[in-house]
Amino acid sequence: MRLLTFFFITALIQATQAQSYKTDSVISMLVNDIEREQIKTKDVFFPGMFYSFRGASSFPHNYKPDNNIFFTAIGSFTLKNIKQHLKDEEKIIIDSILNRSSRSYDYFQHKNELPLYNFWPPGGKIMPHSLIVQHMSKQFSISEDADDTVMILMGLPNNDDSNAFVKRRLLEVSNQGSAGKKIKSTFKKYRNFKAYTTYLGYKMQTDFDFAVQCNILYFNFEKSLPLTIQDTATIQLLSKMIKDRLHVKNPKFIAPYYGKSSLILYHLTRLMARFRIPELEAQKPIIINDLKILLQKSKQTLEKIILQTSLLRMGEQVDLPDEKEIYTIRNTYQHRFSFFQARPAYWCRPFLKNILLHLEFVNYHFFSPTHDKILLLENLALRKS
Repeated sequence: MRLLTFFFITALIQATQAQSYKTDSVISMLVNDIEREQIKTKDVFFPGMFYSFRGASSFPHNYKPDNNIFFTAIGSFTLKNIKQHLKDEEKIIIDSILNRSSRSYDYFQHKNELPLYNFWPPGGKIMPHSLIVQHMSKQFSISEDADDTVMILMGLPNNDDSNAFVKRRLLEVSNQGSAGKKIKSTFKKYRNFKAYTTYLGYKMQTDFDFAVQCNILYFNFEKSLPLTIQDTATIQLLSKMIKDRLHVKNPKFIAPYYGKSSLILYHLTRLMARFRIPELEAQKPIIINDLKILLQKSKQTLEKIILQTSLLRMGEQVDLPDEKEIYTIRNTYQHRFSFFQARPAYWCRPFLKNILLHLEFVNYHFFSPTHDKILLLENLALRKS
């Protein structure tokens, strides 16, 4: 009996070591993939950026390169956070990637050099390479947004003055803030929450996006900024929406720029894994159960990776990605699962908003093969923590 036990334990140790070796090998390949794919010379994109492209939600998709800073900002943020779990030689490569990406941010900064950032370069074309919209950039120009701004600031060396400026702007343009903006694009029961909005320009409509609000809260907590009524209201709003099951019933409505339950929970669990927020902790059993159900149903490789990562953050055990999934992410420019979406209905009143959110011919999906690899790298790195 002792001999059988010995052989069983030995086999288990060997299997664990083999799995660890495989994970380390894939991590090393992904780090090198990401470094190799980072833009090195100016062309369609600026040096330091990660390649991304855009396609219409409906046929014909007309996939085109899209010179946005979004994937570079969020990808760099993720790399910075997982670097601690990597080997020394991989950390050196990650540092070089982050150094290059930080140089590209200036192209997307506010024209007066305020610490505010836009999705596309200010003064440039929106929807570049599109047939019609790119020629209407002045008519449809958008302001700097909270998502890109907070992600970029968290990727740059800390600057207390910049952090404080952005905090003030977030408070000013929040729902019922000092700028006098009030939200119309959500259900009545959510309109009195003095929560954060997506856009930072004074002329932009007030707008709630669940995932964006998670990122704003992450920024406020990481930078140790003073907590305000707006922080409390935003946390209460997120908790209320989870209780009301909107992240499952109507994800496009509460997160028009992400639009999927899996992406909403990915952002929520990233916030919860880093900072303990009692109102959100109370929802943890619901969140874990929803993640497991979504993972069981999902047929998209990248979505499975995201759901696994979210479960890992919640302390759950999940299977490793298989070789086919790893190959798919490393070697294909997938366009079946979009991490970010552009839906012009964000500012409309609920009735019209619900209609436009589901009219695919007016919506666009955005993709980044390099960011896909970063999401897989994050998944594998978290297993080593």
